[in-house]
Amino acid sequence: MADETPGANWLSYGRTYSEQRYSPLQQINTENVDQLGLAWSLDLPGQRTLEATPLAIDGVLYFSGTFGKTFAVDARRGALLWEFDPDLAHHSPEKLRIGMGAHRGVAFWHGKVYVGLTDGRLVALDAKTGTTIWSVQTFDEKARKSLSGAPRVFNGKVIIGHGGADYGTRGYVTAYDARTGRQLWRFYTVPGDPRNGFENPAMRMAAATWNGEWWRWGGGGTVWDNITYDPQFNRVYLAVGNGSPWNANIRSPGNGDNLFLCSIVALDADSGRYIWHYQLNPRDSWDYDATQQIVLADLMIAGKQRPVLMQAPKNGFFYVIDRSTGKLLSAEKFAKVTWAERINLATGRPVEIQNLRYEKGPVEFWPSSAGAHNFQAMSFNPGTGLVYIPTMKLGMRIGAADDARSLHNFEDAHRKYFPLQAIESEMIKSDPDDGTAGLLAWDPVAQKKRWEVPYADSFWNGGTMTSAGNLVFQGTGRGQFLAYDARSGHKLWTFNTGLGVVAAPTTYEVDGVQYISLLVGYGGSAGNGTALFDYGWRFNEQPRRLLTFALNQHKPLPLTNPPRFVLRAVDDSTLAIDATLASKGAKIYNSSCFLCHGANLQGTGSIAPDLRESKLALNPDAFTRVVREGALAGAGMPKYSELTDSDVRSLYMYIRKTARDALVSSGK
Repeated sequence: MADETPGANWLSYGRTYSEQRYSPLQQINTENVDQLGLAWSLDLPGQRTLEATPLAIDGVLYFSGTFGKTFAVDARRGALLWEFDPDLAHHSPEKLRIGMGAHRGVAFWHGKVYVGLTDGRLVALDAKTGTTIWSVQTFDEKARKSLSGAPRVFNGKVIIGHGGADYGTRGYVTAYDARTGRQLWRFYTVPGDPRNGFENPAMRMAAATWNGEWWRWGGGGTVWDNITYDPQFNRVYLAVGNGSPWNANIRSPGNGDNLFLCSIVALDADSGRYIWHYQLNPRDSWDYDATQQIVLADLMIAGKQRPVLMQAPKNGFFYVIDRSTGKLLSAEKFAKVTWAERINLATGRPVEIQNLRYEKGPVEFWPSSAGAHNFQAMSFNPGTGLVYIPTMKLGMRIGAADDARSLHNFEDAHRKYFPLQAIESEMIKSDPDDGTAGLLAWDPVAQKKRWEVPYADSFWNGGTMTSAGNLVFQGTGRGQFLAYDARSGHKLWTFNTGLGVVAAPTTYEVDGVQYISLLVGYGGSAGNGTALFDYGWRFNEQPRRLLTFALNQHKPLPLTNPPRFVLRAVDDSTLAIDATLASKGAKIYNSSCFLCHGANLQGTGSIAPDLRESKLALNPDAFTRVVREGALAGAGMPKYSELTDSDVRSLYMYIRKTARDALVSSGK
C-alpha cells in the first residue's frame, strides 16, 4: 500500500516503506525550479509546533498538528475538508507537559487515517469525514508516557511506540489490527522486573545485560519516532531511544550494555518475534538516542549488491548494516565526533574515550545530546546515490549529579512528570563553528562527504526531501525554504516562509501538476531557551501555515509579523518580592516548565508565551487557575494539579522577580 511507485501520491511518513523520502516525480527539476512559486497557503489557528510530513492521497492532504490534532485539506486549492480534535483537555491534561506539543504525522490504510495522541490513544479516523472508527489506549498503566511519532501501517497492521524515557518509563511497541484496533502483539525494548517473569526469550537475554533494580526507573528505551517496515524480509526495524535515568550508574550499577537501549532491533512483522539487534551505544549515559530514521536501500558494496539499512543517529556516526543478518558493514563519522575514536567493525562496538561515563568527573565531547543529527528527516536519492542529512555541530559537558530532587520525586505521585536524569550537563561552544548547522550530502558506500551547505546562523532546521528532478528541498529555522541541486549542492531557489521550519516537505501530483507542500510551525525543542534556537519567533505572533508550491504559481504570502528580539516584560511595582519563595520557584520551574517556556524564563521557541511578558501571570488567582486547575488545557497549557499552594506561589514569585530583574537591567 505504501510502496507507491509512480509517485503521484505520498502514502506514508517516508513516502514508501523504504523511508527514503525520494519522489520519482520530475516535473519540477533543476532546469525550472526557479519558476516555483506559492500556489496556495492555509493558516492553522491554534497550532504551535508543526513537525509532520503531510500524506498526499488522491488529491487530499492528511497531516497532524500540535498534540495530534489532525487535518484533511484539498490538495488542489487548500480548502480545509475536516479536522479532528483529540480534546486532550478532557482526557489527560497532565500529559500535555510531555513532548512540547510536537507531533510527527499520521498513517493511511484502506480509507482510514491513523493518529497516535499524546495521552496514549491510537485512533482510526474515516478518511472522508474525520469521524472516529475506533480508538484504543496503547498505554497499559498510568505511566510517564506520551505519543508523538507517526504510526506505520503494513499488511493490515498498524504499529506504534511511545515517548517518555526522560520521565522514567519502560519502552515498547505494539501492533494492532488496522481494521478493528485489536492488539496483535507487543515487544518490550528493555526487560522488566525478573520476579514477574520475562515476556519472551529476548527479554531474558536482555536482562543479563542489566544490574541492580533497573525496573524501578522503568529503564527507558522508548521508540518515540522511527519504525521501518521491510516487505522483502517481512520485518520491522525499531529505532530505540535512551536510558532512564540518563546516568547508567544510577539506572544499572556496575557493568552491562543495557539492551536494547540505543539499538536497532529487527522483529518478525507478523508475530513481533525478535530476530536480531545492533546496539549503537552500549550502556548509554548521554541521551544518544538511536531513534533517527532508518532508511532501506540496495547498495553495491565491495562488488556485491547488499540489502542494507542506513542510519545517521545523534552520536555522529553513519551506519550501514546488512538488514538480512544485522551485520555491521561500515560506520564512519559524518560530523565532529570525539566521544569515540572509531567503530570496531569486527565487534561492532565503539572505541570509546576514557571517562566517557564521567565516573571520574565531568567530561567534554562532541556531539552534544542535541545530536549531530536529530529527528529531522534525512532523504536518499537512488539516482545520485547520496543521503541528505540535516546536521548540527555542538559539544557537551556532562557529569554525574545526585539529582536527589528528581530521583526522590520519581517515588512521589505529586512529581511524577518531572524529568529524571541524574546528570548535570551543558552545551559547550569551543570551535568557531560550534552552534552552526548544515545540509550534508553523504555517500553511504564510500562513507564520504560529497558536498555540504553550511548554515552559520540557523542551528535547528527542517527535514529533507529529494526527487528524480535532481533536487533536494529543506526549510530552515530562520524561515527559508530552499532547493538545491542534488548532485552539486548548488542553491537554485529560495522562499521566505515568514516563520521557522522544523518539518520535512512532501511532493505529489494532482491532475498532472506536481506540488510541494510544507508545514511551517517553528517549535519543539526550540523552546528550551538557549540563544542557539532564538530566531525571533514569538508565541502567537507568527501564524502556523501549510504552504503549497507549483511551477508558475506566484500567490502572495499573507503578511506576518517579523522576528522580534526585544523583551516586553510586565511588572506590578506594588508587589513585594519574596526572594526565598522565588528561589524555590526557580527549582520547580526549571524542572519542567522550561521545556515550553524556556530555561530561566527565557522563552525562545514560540511554542508558549514568555511568562515575563504575560499579563495573566501578573494575577495570582488567574495564574493558579491556569497552572493547577487546567483552565487553559484546551489551548495546550498542561494541568499541574499536584502542585501545592506554596509551589504555585513560589512559581508566581519566581516569574515576578525575573520579570522585574529584566526591567531593571534594561533601565526601564
